[in-house]
Amino acid sequence: MPRIVEGPQDPTLHDSNWRSFNLSQEANSALAGKNWVRYRQGLRHLEREYNGRVPNASLRRSLAEDAFFCATHWKRNRRIVQNALRSLLKHPLGVNRYTFVAAEYWKWAAAVSSKDLPEAKRMIALAREAMNTTDALTQENLKRMLAVVTAVPSGPSR
Repeated sequence: MPRIVEGPQDPTLHDSNWRSFNLSQEANSALAGKNWVRYRQGLRHLEREYNGRVPNASLRRSLAEDAFFCATHWKRNRRIVQNALRSLLKHPLGVNRYTFVAAEYWKWAAAVSSKDLPEAKRMIALAREAMNTTDALTQENLKRMLAVVTAVPSGPSR
């Protein structure tokens, strides 16, 4: 099993630059459902604006994570979701984040792209295996979350 590595700790919201970045990122995310091109431009703008003001590893991971979750939430096409996933998986996510990513990818694949279900199932299996390295409470919470998400009937809706 490939090791799921925990990434660097994100700054707290007591850090004014990190708080400002998070608020700007949330505002930009509102564009994702309406205008994907402007949303992606906004992500690049945020990276330029906050580069050097917040830790680069946290900045880039957060932007990649936002792109992935927005793409799956708004049921974007396969190319967009796969590119966002590939970009996100370049970053160390840790067990919790990886499990949420695997669950969201599975949910998207079940609704939009049955071609992606085998890969999504592989990610879910890896997440379940990696959960054994977490404490009992986290393990139980992640297992329950996966059980709920993967109980959704599969099959593309479009």
